[in-house]
Amino acid sequence: MRATILGSGGWFGCEARETACTLVRDGERALLLDAGSGLPRARLDGVRELHIVLTHFHLDHVSGLMAVPSLPVVPTIWAPGQLAYGRASEEILAPLRSRPLAAFTPEQLGPVRELEPRQTIGGFDVAARMQERHWDPTVGLRVGDFLALITDTAYDPGTAPFARGVSHLLHEAWSLEGTEGDASAADAARVFREAGAGTLTLIHLHPRLPDPGALLAAAQPAQLGRDGLVLE
Repeated sequence: MRATILGSGGWFGCEARETACTLVRDGERALLLDAGSGLPRARLDGVRELHIVLTHFHLDHVSGLMAVPSLPVVPTIWAPGQLAYGRASEEILAPLRSRPLAAFTPEQLGPVRELEPRQTIGGFDVAARMQERHWDPTVGLRVGDFLALITDTAYDPGTAPFARGVSHLLHEAWSLEGTEGDASAADAARVFREAGAGTLTLIHLHPRLPDPGALLAAAQPAQLGRDGLVLE
């Protein structure tokens, strides 16, 4: 199994980084975690079954859905509408998947299903945990013991038990200081230590951060997420 970061930034794409998307692949099966502007970078040769799993519905995490018809396989989309908002995910995504915003048919864009706290998606064991500390509720994701994706949340003490023992922790590091609704590099490092994860990669980075490398001093022993980074 391997993961490839396709979009390591947040808010909007910039020269250095597209927005949130990570490809997890195991042979002919693949997951796309979030569907930001990095989604069109996905290389899916040989993939026969594809699923997109969303953490929430902010545009920097769903704007790549417009590129779904360019993919070689039609995905199933799993989203936390009912889990986070008590509304059908298909209803929430409908404006992005219909005219006048989209010129494609529902068949081209793939079916929308509801994300649950724990389920098997395309042969992957996927867990989702509610996160209430962003501007709108989000979910953290865990793919077996391989990877946990924690983004769009301020520090949350419940994250470490959720991510405990994973090989790779991808955690938001929006800035050096963090904000009311987003995590700092130091927050990411704290979760990493508490979870006992194998590696820490900083993601969802601010597109206007003058020196992203400065995040590393506050988050050792992290690595800076970058588009194209592969995690084995």
